[in-house]
Amino acid sequence: MDHTDFRSDSSCRDGLRRGLSQDLVRFQRSWGRVMLRAGSINEAEMFLRTSLESDDWTALLLKNCDTGEPAQRIGSVAWACSDPVQEWLLERNNTRHSVYANVNALASGARSRRRGDIAAVRHVFLDVDRDANEVLLQLESRSDMPPPSYVVHTSPGRAHVLWRVRGFDTPAVERLQKQLAADVDGDLAATSVTQMTRLPGFWNHKYSDPYRVWIDYRDVCRVFTPEEFPSIAPSEPISSEPVARRCVWRGRRAPTDRAVIYLSRVPPAVTGHHGDLRTFQTCCRVVRGFALTVDEAFGVLAEWNARCEPPWTERELREKIRSARRNGREPIGGLL
Repeated sequence: MDHTDFRSDSSCRDGLRRGLSQDLVRFQRSWGRVMLRAGSINEAEMFLRTSLESDDWTALLLKNCDTGEPAQRIGSVAWACSDPVQEWLLERNNTRHSVYANVNALASGARSRRRGDIAAVRHVFLDVDRDANEVLLQLESRSDMPPPSYVVHTSPGRAHVLWRVRGFDTPAVERLQKQLAADVDGDLAATSVTQMTRLPGFWNHKYSDPYRVWIDYRDVCRVFTPEEFPSIAPSEPISSEPVARRCVWRGRRAPTDRAVIYLSRVPPAVTGHHGDLRTFQTCCRVVRGFALTVDEAFGVLAEWNARCEPPWTERELREKIRSARRNGREPIGGLL
């Protein structure tokens, strides 16, 4: 089977325009379903349309978790989001195939995903294979790095961190990715420009207990340039000494104060730009991550909410906090 086996679907659902509150309800319902209904097509589609341009091409990779046998297909973003392709991925995922997608754009008409097939670098990529929450705090504390655009949580304690970028060439982004991996003791093997990430909404079957891959959308509206990252000259050796992992707030401030500092770095929610989803995720990180009560979370979210466009009403914000505390997946106290 290749790209031409699927008909082009010009009416492919645009996940970015759908009501995100509906997406969250669908996620919560699908979480408790049996494996036959494991994947959420809307989640995968939303990620593909957010992470790539509409005319980009991408590769989709299936890997059988029992035999290791791969199956790769290449096509346009519209093709990858079409119902036949997404249903094929769901069917295979339900038979213990892990699902991956490219993080950078392939050339139109490409038949492979080698380095020479990359048409545009869309992301800086970092594979964090342990202590993901602690590494994220470390990254957020760095003054020489912009905030991540999104974080794909691939299994407990592991994540793929991505920054949306433009202006990078292949050698520059690979040097930067190697240095970032060395800084946080990440996966140095996952630094090629051809890197793939697990597709959100599908199950990771690598371990005895399958893990549903999910994504934390953060600053998705900004696209960063090389000048906003640490500069690494072509002749400069990659430092192999990891930067000491640390939590800059641990043991110094109360949880509410730590939450205020965290929120000062979180972009506001804006209508039409994943605003509802951003608010839910922010509430999750505040009320659950910092182990706050609803009233405490409402108090610390007030200043952040004032920057939102438009701000949420008190009733709306309190309801979102309660929903986040009840339904969120952020570990209680995970940011303390």
